[in-house]
Amino acid sequence: MKNLHYFLVFSILLLSQQLEAQKFFKIANDVVDEATFKEGLALIAEEYDPQIVTYKTFERVTSKDSIIENISIVVLQEDEEEEVYRVFDFLGKPLPDFEFSDVTGSSISKQKFSGKYTVVGLYKDAAQVRKAHIKSLNALVNTGEYNAVALIAKNGNMAGIAKRADFPVLNECISWYIDNISIPESPKFLVLDETGNLKYIFQEFPQKEDVIQPLDPVHLKIYDILR
Repeated sequence: MKNLHYFLVFSILLLSQQLEAQKFFKIANDVVDEATFKEGLALIAEEYDPQIVTYKTFERVTSKDSIIENISIVVLQEDEEEEVYRVFDFLGKPLPDFEFSDVTGSSISKQKFSGKYTVVGLYKDAAQVRKAHIKSLNALVNTGEYNAVALIAKNGNMAGIAKRADFPVLNECISWYIDNISIPESPKFLVLDETGNLKYIFQEFPQKEDVIQPLDPVHLKIYDILR
């Protein structure tokens, strides 16, 4: 998902808008009303024609009587399918149940994480699991306020990862990915609430220099711990 060019389009339109609508869209640091957003999206679509321009919401919050959608602009090639973005369809809904065994043979299900906010790391293979990811997720879990779990699609060497992680690392989860959200080419990180509903999607692991940040204070606290 590319954002820098799109920020400029919406920043220019932002100067002339009046924030009176009840639905808003946040693109990086800009918040625009629905009419301004549609105008900006149409301009981007003209520029990228015949490619398909759409957007994906990775956070939705309610402020008083208004809804704010935290979004990224997506440009699809003519032959590219939106299937790779299926996880976004679960925003605000329960993430599909899963149950797999960890390296010790213990069965770990989604229900294990009920009662706390949980970060779910989505990985294509074990090579994508960085030491920095494990360190930050350990820090999150060790606050005692949150859970974490890593779901790795393909089978791989898990011994070293599991030894360093203070959270379950589940291997060979490919059937769950195929049935529900498709296998991510690059890691993504989901924030589930206490009841297992998907509330936020980190499209990359949080970094200190990130431009895109959560709106909800709970999500922002998790973001600050991870980065």
